[in-house]
Amino acid sequence: MSADDRPLMTVDMDGVFCEPPLGQNLGIHRSFYDPTAEPHPAKVYPRWLNVPMDHIRFDFRRPMPGAREALLRLATVRRLVMVTGRRTRPSWWLRHHDFDGIFEAAYVNQSTVGSAHYKQATLRRLGAREHVEDDGRTAQLLAQTTGVQVYLCDWPRNQGLPLDPRIERVSNLRALADRLAP
Repeated sequence: MSADDRPLMTVDMDGVFCEPPLGQNLGIHRSFYDPTAEPHPAKVYPRWLNVPMDHIRFDFRRPMPGAREALLRLATVRRLVMVTGRRTRPSWWLRHHDFDGIFEAAYVNQSTVGSAHYKQATLRRLGAREHVEDDGRTAQLLAQTTGVQVYLCDWPRNQGLPLDPRIERVSNLRALADRLAP
């Protein structure tokens, strides 16, 4: 497969290849949006406050075990683009943990809508064919409103949800790479 033939796969960051604090992914939602409703507005803080808050919230997180190697394998069969609900660029984290250069682009949420609706609009704009996510609410919205194949990384908080049958569960990125890449 040549580089030009690889389908576009977007990848969320936190809970997919970046560990949540203390291994507890509390940012996962257990309720869903009405797919026909208007996008959910976000609480947006001024940049002078958001930048230091994001450094405190995110800089000390570690990569998920095996995530870098899994992404490198996936990059042999997919064009990888990071799409995160974060409001600031994770450039330092990506460089510090040797993830720099794996993604052909990185998109952060600088819109006035919440993460799920931001990802919905971004995936549509990019023409993504697949997306890797950890949040059940976001996965559900994407499965119901886009033609994107959604892979949901398993976490205790997204277990037992009545998910759209088009969502495929994977234990983690390594399992997804085992399924899709040589």
